[in-house]
Amino acid sequence: MEQTILLFEDEGYQSLLPLTYTRTAADIRCGVYTLRERLHRLYGQEPQALTRSYLADVYGSGRWPLQVLASNRPVLLINSRLIDCGCLAQIVDAPIGTILLSDDNNTARSGGTLVAARLSPSLASAVFAYLLEQNAQFAIEELTRFGTVIRQRPRMLNFPWDIIAANAEMIESDATLLERDTYLPALQHPDAALWQMYAPERIMVHREARIEGPVALDARDGVIIIGNARVEPFSLLQGPVAIHDGALISGARVRGGTTIGPVCRIGGEIENTVVQGYSNKHHDGFFGHSYLGEWVNVGAMTTTSDLKNTYGTIKVTLDGYGQVDSGRLKLGCFLADHVKLGIGVHLNGGSVVATASNIFGTHFAPKTIPAFTWGGERFREFRIDRMIDVARKVMGRRNVTLTAAQVAILQHVFAVTSQDRGDPDDDIFG
Repeated sequence: MEQTILLFEDEGYQSLLPLTYTRTAADIRCGVYTLRERLHRLYGQEPQALTRSYLADVYGSGRWPLQVLASNRPVLLINSRLIDCGCLAQIVDAPIGTILLSDDNNTARSGGTLVAARLSPSLASAVFAYLLEQNAQFAIEELTRFGTVIRQRPRMLNFPWDIIAANAEMIESDATLLERDTYLPALQHPDAALWQMYAPERIMVHREARIEGPVALDARDGVIIIGNARVEPFSLLQGPVAIHDGALISGARVRGGTTIGPVCRIGGEIENTVVQGYSNKHHDGFFGHSYLGEWVNVGAMTTTSDLKNTYGTIKVTLDGYGQVDSGRLKLGCFLADHVKLGIGVHLNGGSVVATASNIFGTHFAPKTIPAFTWGGERFREFRIDRMIDVARKVMGRRNVTLTAAQVAILQHVFAVTSQDRGDPDDDIFG
């Protein structure tokens, strides 16, 4: 039966900040795909979305998307933080009024989690106002009055490091969703004789990919997926790895658990890291167990640590939560959208650089850097007009236009994070 797939945000987006300042959790890449892309591949329709109001024109279905209720089709609500879509098999064809809850609590929420629900348009409309304000706890109270509850504990994004923890597994899972008429088994590619391959049966290559030998493709520990990308000579790829269309791998060592999003430039060494898309780490330097958003640029020899000398677990400072123990022995950095790092910057494990910060001229960067920070020896506010001018130039180099709706998102984030920076003329860390 046809139904409308409708993504929603809940209170948990806050524990994913600053990554979710400029996008929803459903638009964070984990594995080959984002959740929005994964659902499209699974069900053959583009999901609609309820989002925070300032994101609605880019990522949502409008500020008050009543059109999604205009038909009599059932509504399949899906939490934007869901990673494991396997749980949806229980609900996609379930009776109207079925609600999937998780009892997996964390510091982001005091109650359980609304994972998904299959609703009539009228029952969906009863919780729209709550979900447009990310008040899923109120929505749960309303839905459980009328619906049938089933419980499961699927994998979800609760904190930024969950992206890293799930990425390798999700690459393997997403490999089953590839378009088989677009991707070839590696041995069938016309240039395969130039490559050194291990477990070639686990390597899938886009028909138009340019892989210039000598290269080493080692899929013994996981699948390797190479889209319509270019891999230059002397590169090493160790699975599980996903390389998206338009990416350039420049003699890099790309180790297991890594996803390189569309139109990225990658050099040096990178391990168990997600690069969202349209970002550059083109030079020597190491990034491990990290996440890089869109329109990030990393200068030559800039490097992150992902392991403490004490071999202790790594703590991360999150907006609104203070310092949180990740419980992870290996964890690198989180660079939000539009971050720029100059040459030779060193980042400690658990570092967070928030949206649109431009850091240079420092050997060791502070571990937590607020959004729209500019500098190195001294750190000041990166004025919004100057930042937008830089973003236009950067995006224009990839033939992408910064839209008015995207500018509005950046202006909103600049405003809501102003208290993190203090007086515009003062040193932020002074």
